[in-house]
Amino acid sequence: MVSITILAGCGSATAVDESEPAPRRESAQAAMIGRVTKALDTTFTAEYAWSEGGTVTVWAAEDGTWRVDVPGWAHGGEVDVSVAWTTGGFFQCAEEECVKLAGITGRIPERFDPKVQRPFVEWLPLLLDRHMPFSVTREGDCFTLTPNTVVVETPFPPGEWCLDRAGAILSVTGPDVGELALEGEPEAPVETVQLPGEVVEGDPLGRKAPKPPKPETPTPSPSPTVTTDSPDRE
Repeated sequence: MVSITILAGCGSATAVDESEPAPRRESAQAAMIGRVTKALDTTFTAEYAWSEGGTVTVWAAEDGTWRVDVPGWAHGGEVDVSVAWTTGGFFQCAEEECVKLAGITGRIPERFDPKVQRPFVEWLPLLLDRHMPFSVTREGDCFTLTPNTVVVETPFPPGEWCLDRAGAILSVTGPDVGELALEGEPEAPVETVQLPGEVVEGDPLGRKAPKPPKPETPTPSPSPTVTTDSPDRE
């Protein structure tokens, strides 16, 4: 709206333009950072359809602990696993047994890492960096991150993040995680994450199916000894 005020005095009149400047349009990166800030303060339990098959369940507890249930990840797709971080450290759980992967300040070893938990607990805070090596474009609630041409290696993979105004993660798409798309409304968070099994000593499960044991080679039975009576000489 444009308003013109006439200032009169000493027989002269001056027109002053009091129009307000148009509001500056928010950049795609600034809009994303605003939503990510809210997402980092959000606790929830939610299910995500996974492009690799099945439904991934994410538990972001009120006390900061978390757990992610991943269907058919281990042993060539035969075994469901959960990865979790509690006050005891990092754990992998499968078939009602849990094995410790690392201490509370450690990391999940690469060979036992399903990676689908990373967008929620590892990569999300990195989106707040205004100097991250990505260009950001926006379409509605979705933000696409494309590496800058000068970047040799990025701190996390490029991809698309969709977050609503309240900070709920609607979907994540990228080369390391495939596509995770929210199913239904997120539910209330739990107070603290519970491991879905008893902690035991043992080896965690890997992505690949274990090699079948080699068949035992039967030990050949010794050949019977045949004796021939020599004819009597005359």
